[in-house]
Amino acid sequence: MVLRDPHQNLQIWRPAEIDQKLHTAKNFNIKSGLPDAFKRDFPYNFPHLKTDEEFIAIRAKPRPVVLIQPPDAALANINTSSGGMNIKRLLCVVAPVFSLVDEVGYRKVPEEFQNNVRLLQYTQFLFLPMGGAITRDSILRFDELQSVAVTNLKYSPFQLAGEVIDLMKSQIGFYLSGTGGDFFLDYRELLNSE
Repeated sequence: MVLRDPHQNLQIWRPAEIDQKLHTAKNFNIKSGLPDAFKRDFPYNFPHLKTDEEFIAIRAKPRPVVLIQPPDAALANINTSSGGMNIKRLLCVVAPVFSLVDEVGYRKVPEEFQNNVRLLQYTQFLFLPMGGAITRDSILRFDELQSVAVTNLKYSPFQLAGEVIDLMKSQIGFYLSGTGGDFFLDYRELLNSE
């Protein structure tokens, strides 16, 4: 399997002007549905881009996240050769938080879905009620775990409660592997027995 873009609608920045002799490109525009995506005939010297590389266009905004795994400090001691793989990237794994209601309080999802998330019916979602840094009822999405550079995160003094952290760890493990997850499964059974 080859990952090209983590999003469903792949959009790519492509140049409107190319100098064939110098292999330079300029005046980029967003294009979609390109049959030659990631397999162009020649590289660009400026900006530097190989034939199997693209500039992907992604719409983004600041979003709250929950830190799942901080960078591994042990990687700082690894020596790398020039031209080798960049191992010392300060990346951490986060799960994004999506609000279930908009700015004026209107529900973004059906009530039945929200109730099923509260009851842990979906292994990829964890309900986060409003409180602390969470300004609206929200869900944590484990199906969108992301690697993010530490420098792109803004620290918040808020932290999930210990029992919620234990539930989250168990749920992530179960979601990713389909095994274990005893705390998650027991908690789900308890919620659904009431």
